[in-house]
Amino acid sequence: MRHQKAGRKLNRNSSHRVALFRNLAKSLLLSEEGKITTTIPKAKELAGYMDSLITTAKKAPTLTVPDNVRFTKRKDKNGKELPLQEGERMATPEELAAYAQRNHLRRQVLRDLHDPKLVKKLFEEIAPKYADRPGGYTRVLKLAERRRGDGTQLALVELVS
Repeated sequence: MRHQKAGRKLNRNSSHRVALFRNLAKSLLLSEEGKITTTIPKAKELAGYMDSLITTAKKAPTLTVPDNVRFTKRKDKNGKELPLQEGERMATPEELAAYAQRNHLRRQVLRDLHDPKLVKKLFEEIAPKYADRPGGYTRVLKLAERRRGDGTQLALVELVS
């Protein structure tokens, strides 16, 4: 009995499933229209996966740091600390905390996507669009056509605009 066993196996082992959803998510984020076509079970699982990635990206604080702010102290070749240059200042504890949280969330998403450019796009372009939306960032639409070859029903997965 499969009581309390969430998620679909999709006839794949766990590493294959992780790779499948990583690739589907990349395809969805890279597509010009924000749409991809896949089978219905994959689409339904992908929707939850994408929603969690976008929610994580939304949590990141928007951080605009001036060029004169330093987060770490500079050191010379011998490990001796260098003084701050004129006009520079060290970051405040609040700026440091926001910087650390933003980087932590980026690394969490990078762990799933494995593509720094895509993570940057997700955090800077896609997540701000959904700032006021409480969830449901993807839409799954069943298509009337069936896949040629095995007749599997197809679905369209799109990012809600």
